Amino acid sequence: MPDAIEVRKVPIHSVADASELASLIDDGVLHADRVVAIIGKTEGNGGVNDYTRIIADRAFREVLVEKGAPAEQVREVPIVWSGGTDGVISPHATIFATVPPEDVVPSDEPRLTVGFAMSEQLAPEDIGRTPMITKVADAVQAAMKKAGITDPADVHYVQTKTPLLTIHTIRDAKSRGKTVWGPSTPTSRWTCPTAAPRSASPWRSARSRCRPTPTSCTTAGSTRRWRPARRASSWTGPRSSWSGTRPGSAAATGSGTR
Repeated sequence: MPDAIEVRKVPIHSVADASELASLIDDGVLHADRVVAIIGKTEGNGGVNDYTRIIADRAFREVLVEKGAPAEQVREVPIVWSGGTDGVISPHATIFATVPPEDVVPSDEPRLTVGFAMSEQLAPEDIGRTPMITKVADAVQAAMKKAGITDPADVHYVQTKTPLLTIHTIRDAKSRGKTVWGPSTPTSRWTCPTAAPRSASPWRSARSRCRPTPTSCTTAGSTRRWRPARRASSWTGPRSSWSGTRPGSAAATGSGTR
C-alpha cells in the first residue's frame, strides 16, 4: 500500500530562498527524509541561460540535507522548475512528502499517492521525436506502479519536464552523424498544453498533445480521472503520479488518483 501524501505550496521570496520549506520541516508539518518530489516556478526567462532553476534546485536540496535527509537520497528527489513568473504568477514551490504510517488516519476513500521514476537515457536526437515519447511513456508506467496505480482511469495528472537542446548537445549529435529536431537552441522548445485530454492514455497524450514544434515540454497528458540528454524521472500521487527530471534529463511525468 502506497504511503499517504502531504502536499504544501510555499512562496519563494528570492531566487535562492528555501526558507518556507525549512519552516515546514521545523514545524513538524513535513519530514525532510520523506519529501519525494518538488515542483515550482522561479524568477527567470525559462531559456537555456535561465540559471534561477539551478539556484533554486540547489537551495531546496541543501535545506533537505541540513534538516536530516541523507544526501544520497536527496540527490534522487525529482525537482522540476519552470522559469519565468510573468504577469500575475509569483515564485512558488509545491512540495510532496509521504506521511509516517502512525500519523495517518485510516479511510476507505481514495487518497493522493505519489510515485516517481527515471526514464531511460535520452539522447539529443531523441528530443521531439518518437523515441522520447516512448521512453517517457515507459517512465509514466513505472511511476504508476510505484504509486500503486493499476488502472489508468485513476491517473489524474502527468507532469513532464524535458531538456532544452544546447549548442553542446546539438554538436554532440552532429558529431555522431545524427540530426536534432530544432536547428538552434531557441527553436528547440515544445509547445505543450498544461494537461492532455482526460480520456487520453499517457502515450497517446504525449504523442498528440506535444507536437514537435519547438524542446521543453513542461506538462504532458492526464487521464480520464484525473524530470540534457540524460534520463527523465516521473512521480505519481493519490492515486497520482508525477515525474520530474533532473537538469539535462528528458521528461518527468506524474499522475494522480480519484
